[in-house]
Parts: sequence; structure tokens; C-alpha cells
Amino acid sequence: MVAPVDIVFGLIIAVGAVLSGLGYYSYRRCDQLGVTALAAFAAVLGLGALFGGLLGLFIPSRLEDPDLLLWGQLSVLFWGLSAVPWLVFSLQYTGRASRIRLRTVGLLYVPFGIVPVIFLINLVEPEGTVALISIISSLVIIYCLGIVLLGSFLVVQASRSYVHLSVRNGVALAATPVITFMAINSVSILQQASELAAAGLFLAGFGLATLAFGGALLRGEFLDSTPAVETIGERAIAQETDDLVFVVDGDDSIVKCNETATETLNIPRETLLGKPLRATLGDDSGTLADMATMTLETDEGTRRYDPQVSRITAGDDAPLGAVLSLRDVTERELREQRLAVLNRVLRHNLRNKVEVIKSHAEVLHDGRDDHADTIVTAADSIAGLGQSARTIDQFVSDSAGTTMVDLAETVRSTVETVERALAGALESAIDNAISYADSAVTISVEEAADGYEVTITDDGPGIPDGELESLDTGTETALQHGTGLGLWQLKWAVTTMGGDLAFDTTDGTTVRFTVPDQGDEGTEHSPHRSAQ
Repeated sequence: MVAPVDIVFGLIIAVGAVLSGLGYYSYRRCDQLGVTALAAFAAVLGLGALFGGLLGLFIPSRLEDPDLLLWGQLSVLFWGLSAVPWLVFSLQYTGRASRIRLRTVGLLYVPFGIVPVIFLINLVEPEGTVALISIISSLVIIYCLGIVLLGSFLVVQASRSYVHLSVRNGVALAATPVITFMAINSVSILQQASELAAAGLFLAGFGLATLAFGGALLRGEFLDSTPAVETIGERAIAQETDDLVFVVDGDDSIVKCNETATETLNIPRETLLGKPLRATLGDDSGTLADMATMTLETDEGTRRYDPQVSRITAGDDAPLGAVLSLRDVTERELREQRLAVLNRVLRHNLRNKVEVIKSHAEVLHDGRDDHADTIVTAADSIAGLGQSARTIDQFVSDSAGTTMVDLAETVRSTVETVERALAGALESAIDNAISYADSAVTISVEEAADGYEVTITDDGPGIPDGELESLDTGTETALQHGTGLGLWQLKWAVTTMGGDLAFDTTDGTTVRFTVPDQGDEGTEHSPHRSAQ
């Protein structure tokens, strides 16, 4: 007749095989960072239960010393060996240490060198040196429990912060080595009372741990996502960015800086750390926070930087320090200066030269032909281009704006003093409609979900598809419609306002664009108005 304790040992063997199988499954399932160590942890822990069950089944303690449960001691050994791969998994999986050398793993296993010796001494002379063996064994177990708890803490912390992981699954996975420790510990507590009771609690603990581990794995999220990308990404933001990043304490002394800062300033990290920020950059964090740009002497010469200061505070808003980021804006400032100079020079020269052309053309005009008229017309067109460029520069340079305007009044008058982008859009659309309409132009304004919709319709020949495609792709093509910069002004004006622009050329031309409502809640809107 099969004894109840033998049935329990058989179930322990099955649970150990399942746990080892889950480790193999995780290894074959994916190649995420840390999964190899996780597979090793599950396999070693499962083998401890499997071999412990076999030892208890075929070498019952009742035939030896009733106080000596060899299967329990073997399980303790395997549990201790599984603690290191568990820690390696947690460090890699959470991104705390993505690369762990074999030498480091070997150093983590150093305290285990005494465990096989203790195991052999127990077999040969169980009653000798009991006190020494007990002390050493306890220290090794405490060491193992410490690294297990550290790994479990990292896993739970990552599951709380990483958006793709659930806390419940994180706790379930982290509980696996802890539950098995409690199960193994129950063996030493109950071995004096009953081997069956000890084996039963061992089975219950390992069974629960296997269910928790398997449930966390089979849900898929732990094998499909890894929080290491978040942790490593956060470090890369500071370390890989081209910005100079400094962290200062409450005394404005540098406590941390990224590699870009040390390389750009050509100052060793150990020299920067602990040094006042003013001594390094020439100003403290408070002054830099109020500066638009600053100048630094770097290994590439004099450069201009945009300083951004973020204050670090405690939970009670007590100031702790600040994070300072310096972005190189030298090329940006030079580009803006060049554009500003070219814009002023070209616009000024263009206007002057056009006036010269017109004045001479008017002198040449003698009424015998239309050559002078053609010159004057061309000069007016060039002048119009210059004015369009000036208008575009004004509303693109301005903020998208919070100016409140009477839209209907703007449609009627398009007064120059009204908000530039809206006036620019209306001028372009209305001018195009009037220029190419056969007989009628219709302008309407209606309330929309988030503002207003302006519709301008004419019965002209319509805008060629090539010009509309040019606007969509954002590339300049030969303008066949004679609109010059008009359509570009319309597009950029609507974009500046944050609106949407659409064309319909099925029957004539319909230009439709939206004007977002910048007013406060409760502001009365102008009713629908239209004009022809």
C-alpha cells in the first residue's frame, strides 16, 4: 500500500518538473533582456523540488535518522543556488544593470562554496560541529534571502512604474522565490513533528509559487515587454543627449553631470563634481533661469546656449536643488540672423528697384505701344510679391495668438491692424476669388465645433490641380495660375492660426478654412453672416 507521504513526494516531483518546464518555456518564448537568467532561476528551483521529492521518495528519513530530512536540505541547497539568477534577472529586466559579466555572477556565488561542505559534513558526522554548521548555514541563508528580497523589490517597483506591466502580475512573479523560501523553511520547523506535515507544507508552498510564476508568464506581458527600456532610456536622455546637463544641490554645487558636459567643457568629471556652478559657467542657476541665451568657451570655440533650469523640490515643496540643461543654439541664432538680414535687405532693395523701374517705364510711355504698360504691370506684380513676403513674415513671426477679433467685421474690412494671420488668410482667399470669378463671389462665416468656419466661393475656372498638389507636398512648383505667393500666404496664415484649410474646385473654387475660437467660455459668438 502506498503511504500518504509517498503520494505527497510524487506530487512534489510533478510540481518541480512543471516549474522547470516553465523556465524552459520562458527561455524558448522570447529573448527579452534578463529572460535567460529567469529561465535559469525557474529551472534550478524546479530541480530542487524534483530531486528533493525523489530523495524523499526513495530514501525515506524513517529508515535513517528521523530528525534528518535529506530531501529538505537538498531543496535548501537548490533554493540558494537559484537566488543568484533571480537577482541577475531582476537587475537586467528592470534595466538596473543590463550587462552582468560571468565574473560578477561567480563572485555572487562565493558564499555558496561552504554549502556543499556543510552538506557533506552533515551526511558523514551529523552530530559533530553542530553549532558551527548551524551558524554558517544561517548566514548563507540570510545572504540568499537578502538578494532574493532585493530582486523581488526591483520587480515590483518596475511593475508599478512601467505602463505595460500590471502590479498584480509583478507581485505574483516577485513572490515566487519568497513563497518557496517559506515552504522550505517549514521543513526545518516541522521535521521534528512529522515528515508528512513537512512534506505537505512544502508541496503547498511550491505549488502556490508555481501557479503564481506560471500565471505571470502565461499572461504574456512579462515576456513581451521589458521595463529595462524605460530605465535605460531615462539614463540615455541625460547621457546621450547633445545638451549639457548638470544637477546642482541647494548650495548650487554640481553633484552630477553628463558626459556631453565634460567633453564639451574639456573638464574631467571629478573636477566638476562639488564645484560651484558659477565657477564653471560664470553664473548661478537663478541667474541662468532668467537668461534667454548665454555664451560659453568650449573645445569648439565660443558657442551660444539656451539655458533651461528645472527646480528639484521635496514632497513639502522644500527646495533641494535644480537640473540645468544647456542646448547649443549657435547655428539657430546665426540662421535667424541671416534670415532677418536677408529679409530686410531683399525687401528694401526689391521695393526701391521696382520704384526705379516704374518711374523709368512711365517716362518711356508715349502712347504708341503697350511696352511701358507691360513693364509697369510687371513691376506692380513684383512689388506685390514683396508685400506678400512682408505680410507672411509678420504673421509667421508672431505667436499663434490670443487676440480676440470680430470675425464678421474682419471679413468685411480686412483692416490691416486686425490680427495679421487672419487678415492674411482673408486677403489671399478674397483676392484670389475676386481676381478669377466670372460673375460672383460669396463669403460666409459659420460657427463650428471649436470656433468658426469661413467659406469663400467663386464661379471662376478653378485653381489648377498642380498648384494644390504643391501646397499639399510643401514643395514649390511653377505657378501657372498667376497667384504668386497668394496660396502660400493663405496656407501659412491658416497654419499659424492652428486652423484647417480645404479646397473644392469641382465647380469654380471654394476655399474653406477654420478659425479656432480663442475666447473664454461664455463669450458670445457672432451669428452666421454671409455676403455676396
